[in-house]
Amino acid sequence: MRRHDLLRWSLAAAAALAAAQAVAQSSPTDDARGAWMLGLGAEVDEDESDSVLATMYVGVGSSTWLTFVAGQSSSPADRADIEADTLALGVDHRFQKVGFTLEAERWGDSGALETQDLGGSVYFDRDRWRIGLALRTRDIEIPFTVTGPLGGTLHRTVQVGAQTVALDARVALSEHSRLYVGLVEHDYERNLNVLPRIDRLNLLSASTMTLANGFLDQERYIAFEREFGRVSLNVRAATDTSAIDASKFDTLEAAVLFPIASRVDLEVNVGNGRSELFDAGAYGGLLFLIYGR
Repeated sequence: MRRHDLLRWSLAAAAALAAAQAVAQSSPTDDARGAWMLGLGAEVDEDESDSVLATMYVGVGSSTWLTFVAGQSSSPADRADIEADTLALGVDHRFQKVGFTLEAERWGDSGALETQDLGGSVYFDRDRWRIGLALRTRDIEIPFTVTGPLGGTLHRTVQVGAQTVALDARVALSEHSRLYVGLVEHDYERNLNVLPRIDRLNLLSASTMTLANGFLDQERYIAFEREFGRVSLNVRAATDTSAIDASKFDTLEAAVLFPIASRVDLEVNVGNGRSELFDAGAYGGLLFLIYGR
């Protein structure tokens, strides 16, 4: 399997597992048996939010990949005030030109916000194009405290269900360049505006951190990738819409992937976010990829 093929599949799968993104952009095309990849990454933004992420991809059988994701993200007290852990498991299996994925994820901070996700997707892959459709269900729990009539503190939890539909596509423009597009729609079972702490948790919708789970209504993105020998450049533009106040959050980012050893690649990414309501600022990160068989 070519490294860039595995990278495109693995990074997209990690995004889907960790941040409720759509189905993976690409999938393994060669014999996966015995192959593996370890990814170690970190991001930070100028508001002092940060995230670290470890992903492991293991090939079992000739066309099946298992995914393991673990990470942590934090947002300072003047933002969403969350320190969240994530754990996710996934499987990708392919039947020649058609494949499917299954994912399960648990994310959150026990004192602020917790989510549990189950999802699956089906994709159709050809030589020059690929299209995938994903469905996901999410259970959201928000713990809070209220003061009783006698001055005592009562602990309560509000629960919200959500469903997600995502569509993504990839088109090969030439031998060394590809175009990616995607759209995601979220539907919540309750009116989010009446939930406790929602004004502060809404800041997650504008987070640029990889592991931040936001209360989004819509997600749209377009990306272009170009390979220059063993170096690849990816430029991505995205617009997210908040499900709480319908505000827009735009991001523009660029990532460069290049080899630093025979079985190790490094990706460097930088980006900038812009909101209708506040200055979101810049962010950046590093991702080390280690390959084996």
